[in-house]
Amino acid sequence: MNHDGMQTGDGILELIRDRLNIDVADVDVDMIETGVLDSIALVTLITAIEDALSCELPLDDFDIEHFRSARRISQYLEASGVRGNGSTP
Repeated sequence: MNHDGMQTGDGILELIRDRLNIDVADVDVDMIETGVLDSIALVTLITAIEDALSCELPLDDFDIEHFRSARRISQYLEASGVRGNGSTP
């Protein structure tokens, strides 16, 4: 998967399947509410995103709401200015 594709909701789903071995049906599934992501899986997902994008996510003001669904993660990455090459503004 290229870095640009990773930042889409579908790219996030692919990353979750590949790195966490979890199959999420849709980009809008609430992974916290459904129990797909527990605290360990969430940390693993954050690390996987950082590895895939060669970046460090800005988690100073961590908000679990950003990680509820693949779509929200994608929107968080975009709003945070994380780019496919790992740079931030």
